[in-house]
Amino acid sequence: MAGRKPDPRTLADLALAELREDIVSGVATPGSPIRLSKYIEQLQMSAVPIREALRFLEQRGLIDRSPHRGVFVANMSAHDLADTYRIRMELESLAVRGAAEHMTDEARESLKALVTEYREATMSGATPLTRELHERLHMELYSLSDSKWLTLLLPVLWDNSERYRRLSLPRRGSPEKRVAEHVALVDACIAGDPDLAEKVLRKHLGNSLEAAIVSLQSLEDPEVAGSTV
Repeated sequence: MAGRKPDPRTLADLALAELREDIVSGVATPGSPIRLSKYIEQLQMSAVPIREALRFLEQRGLIDRSPHRGVFVANMSAHDLADTYRIRMELESLAVRGAAEHMTDEARESLKALVTEYREATMSGATPLTRELHERLHMELYSLSDSKWLTLLLPVLWDNSERYRRLSLPRRGSPEKRVAEHVALVDACIAGDPDLAEKVLRKHLGNSLEAAIVSLQSLEDPEVAGSTV
């Protein structure tokens, strides 16, 4: 409609998607300042929706504010990595157990289709699409847990751990191996086996944590860079 003002929530969503992608992908490096003027120009919008997106990202722990430094990307550390995965391990174990216990025929078909899409994207090397499908697959599983609080809490941990998962990929094994882990997880849930689903999930997250720790250490100590997981 002519003359209709843009929905500020829509603009904030666009700003959030752009900022989140920059942080998760590593374009905006840990500890680097976030320049409001850069995103005003880049997104061709006012500061209001961008500030709204920044507030959301601060609540998610992806950015920090300092009276002297302004707004900057949250730093990464071995302690933060271990803490994030420790909590993920417990909450996501509950989530996949719930998914296995509440599986429906409709959910089975949806998960099978998502796994197929994820496999195709992973094997083709389509990194942004692979990351999107990877998140959709996990979140759909967790949404089946029948727990409002798990579905509210897990995305917060997910966003932070995605920064570390990116570091882990070079040491995480072949694409085929990563796909196989997800297939095993989905198969356990589809089969309605909560014990197996939890076992597979813990192994899956443990593999990512181990690889991420070594990759993080290699950034601080180049001698570690040649080691393998």
